[in-house]
Amino acid sequence: MHPAGLQAFDRRKEEKTGIYSYEQRHSVRLDAAYEREFRANKNAWGFFKDQPPSYRTAATYWVMSAKREETRRRRLAKLIDDSAEGRRVPPLTPPTKKK
Repeated sequence: MHPAGLQAFDRRKEEKTGIYSYEQRHSVRLDAAYEREFRANKNAWGFFKDQPPSYRTAATYWVMSAKREETRRRRLAKLIDDSAEGRRVPPLTPPTKKK
């Protein structure tokens, strides 16, 4: 690293580190009550656990990053419903190619 980069790194503030969503997404976990609710639906939980870690991480972050409780609940319900049907939630589903 160049000296200017090292100086900038030394001047960083700890409270400003890791504040962006892409920096926090790997540390997010489902709330214990949410996870119990999710595990209660065996088909949904099985599908979810069979998905790649990148999807599980993104889906968990999608649910838990909502600021309002009702939004988190609505997203969790959508995740459970879609998982039970064997499909990914729409925000994390790749677009299909048009013919």
